[in-house]
Parts: sequence; structure tokens; C-alpha cells
Amino acid sequence: MKVAVAGTGNVAHYLIEELPKAGHEVIVLTRKTKAGRNYSQRETDYSVESLLSVLNESGAEGLVSTIADYANPPNATQIHFNMLEACTQSEKCKSYIPSEWTCDVQNYPEQPMFMAEANDKLHGKLKVAEGVRWTVFCNSWFADYVVPPANRVLPEIGPLWPMDHENKACTIYGPGDQRFSVCSVRDAAKAVAALLNSSEPWEQYTFVAGDYITCNELFAVMKKRDPEWTSKNKSLAETVKSVVDNKSPELAMLGYFELLIYSGSSRLPEDAVQRQRDKFFPNIHFRSMEELLDLAGTQSDIIV
Repeated sequence: MKVAVAGTGNVAHYLIEELPKAGHEVIVLTRKTKAGRNYSQRETDYSVESLLSVLNESGAEGLVSTIADYANPPNATQIHFNMLEACTQSEKCKSYIPSEWTCDVQNYPEQPMFMAEANDKLHGKLKVAEGVRWTVFCNSWFADYVVPPANRVLPEIGPLWPMDHENKACTIYGPGDQRFSVCSVRDAAKAVAALLNSSEPWEQYTFVAGDYITCNELFAVMKKRDPEWTSKNKSLAETVKSVVDNKSPELAMLGYFELLIYSGSSRLPEDAVQRQRDKFFPNIHFRSMEELLDLAGTQSDIIV
């Protein structure tokens, strides 16, 4: 399948690598052509007219988006409205995965709280769309953050992830026993490639996970591998206060991310994960956190 990937960032990096391995031809959509890239690029301003022209001219049959705007969610939502409309009007592009890469938004539509209104509008549009197969891709946390920065494409996100590699410190949220899901970006990209190849009817929400873990277990794993790791506790009250006080966008965002684990939305439903793995991804091995750490330990510069 000829697949258009919207965006050139971190998640797009893995899609651009993994889709061709599954037999797909990739066209990358970007506002401005990037120099020194070894993939085909098409410029677009993400209007319906521009997207439609690019999709038809390139002969794209699928569109996978990695476009996000946490600072202004409605802006990204409008772009995804435009993508859906372009797919609807296009000659061939009838498979669409919007950019969410998210938690369990099927059972927890209020999460993430800062995206809830925008997501509700997009999901509403998707559910009444005709002639386009689509799915919201739910992978919860990217497991790549467990390995050092040198072993991943994803940049550090500071306290949004409960591990501080530089200082070898883990943050334990509350009692630390809330289980959450993780999946590596590469394994998620492989799943997207398989989904695009699948003749099985897509479901509205696709769930993938490589591991389930708690903050306590995460710290124990790191401590066993390196005794210098330490932990500190953060209460639910502190998390809620950072959201309610809203003293800065950064502190509020930190609170929203921590609430993903407290709310249970970061724990993808195991039954749905297994059922869809059997249905769509029987040939993909979704790696655990320990496997990623083992791989990173073999070579200091390997990208997991």
C-alpha cells in the first residue's frame, strides 16, 4: 500500500522505517521539505484542498498522522478534520489513522483532560464518516523512555515520565501500585504497518501493549540493574493541586500526565489487547521493558 505519513517528528521516524519493511511505500507530508532526508516528501499546508491534491497526485491509499499540538489542541483537531475530509473526497486514500497515540480513550473519554474536548469532536466526526476505514491508536506510554536517551529517538520529557535518567531517580505516584501499559514506538509502528495490510475490518479503537507495570515495579527493575537508583514519592494531592492551581502550563501539564496513571486510563484493557493481537498482529512480538533494557545494554548506541 502507498501510505502518506503526516509529519517528520519522533513517531514519524519509526513509521518511515517500519512501514517499508511490511511492503508499504511511504510518502511523507510536511509543510516544508526537509533537506538530507532519504524519503519522498510532499509539501502541504494541511488544508482540505492541499491534502486532497497531494493524496490524489501521489496515489496514496492510506494516511497516518503524527501531527500534534498540545498547546493548542483545537488547531490539531482542525487539521485532522481536514485529513478526514480529504480522505473522503480522495480517489484512493480510504484508510486513516489520526494522531493520538494515546491512552484508553474508549473507556476513559475524559482523558487526557487537556485533550478531552478536542478528542470528543474528532471522534464524533470519525464515527459518522462514510467510505473511510479508521481507528484511534491506543498504545498508552511509550516504553522507550525506560532506556537511556542514547538508545531512543524520543527526546527527554522531563518529569512527565516518572524516570530521571540523569539523576537516576524514579518518582512514585501515591502508593505506586497503579498498573499502566507501555509499548515501544517501533513495535507500535510495526502494528500500524500490519493493520494497514490487514483485510480484517478495523475496530474504532486499536489497543497495543508490550508490558504492564507499576511505578513500584519500575523502580525495582532499575534498582536491581543499578543500585544507585533512588526513589521519591509524590502524593495525589500534589498532582491535583498542580492542575487546580494552574500556576503555569508546564505544571498543569505535569498534573494531567500524572492523572493518566491515577485514573486507570493508562492501563489498556488486557482482553482487548490480546484479542486484537490475535486478530491483527499474530506475527508481531511486542517487547517488554526488560527486553528493551537488555537490548540497550548490549550496545550503548543502539536505537530500540
